[in-house]
Amino acid sequence: MQVYAPIDYEGRDLRVGDWVRVIAAPLSIKGMPAESLEAFSKAIGHTFQIEEFDESGCLYLDMYPKVSGDSIFIEPYCVSRFRRYKKLSKSFLKKQAELNATREPSFEMKFEIVAHHNVDLETLGLKLISSDGLTGGFAVWPEQHRISGSVSIESKNKNAVAILEKIKVDMKNNHEIASIFVSDIQLNDKS
Repeated sequence: MQVYAPIDYEGRDLRVGDWVRVIAAPLSIKGMPAESLEAFSKAIGHTFQIEEFDESGCLYLDMYPKVSGDSIFIEPYCVSRFRRYKKLSKSFLKKQAELNATREPSFEMKFEIVAHHNVDLETLGLKLISSDGLTGGFAVWPEQHRISGSVSIESKNKNAVAILEKIKVDMKNNHEIASIFVSDIQLNDKS
């Protein structure tokens, strides 16, 4: 998985709370569902406050209520820092508190796959992360026929590790997958 430095299009550093203008949509949106393409299209030209960064360095931008009810994760090279906050607003601090609220620890497993060329990547991605009690997400790179994602399950589930181990075996035995890397299962303590 590629990890991006928190640097905007013009080489300026980015922090949670900075205001950024979306100047481009990333190439990775090619092949995404129409709703996702529309969300990125609506974002271009508008300014948003960075809510957080994900593990790959992408910015989380909430477009509500300014543009739409959508939110997006976008690569930092697709934005330009518009302004740096002097003082964070009360509403922004409240949102941050909600985002960073204590959560149940969970077990997590990441994966990188290359699918065979005749496979629908969105359908396969949904299959890989959809199971009772799981949360997860994925991104697709149609040109490379690649899917990158993760699945997690709350650690209070006494079968959590066994469930993830079964999913790992199922992924490795999936005939739609040409090659695969699956990480070790790790405890993700977000508290």
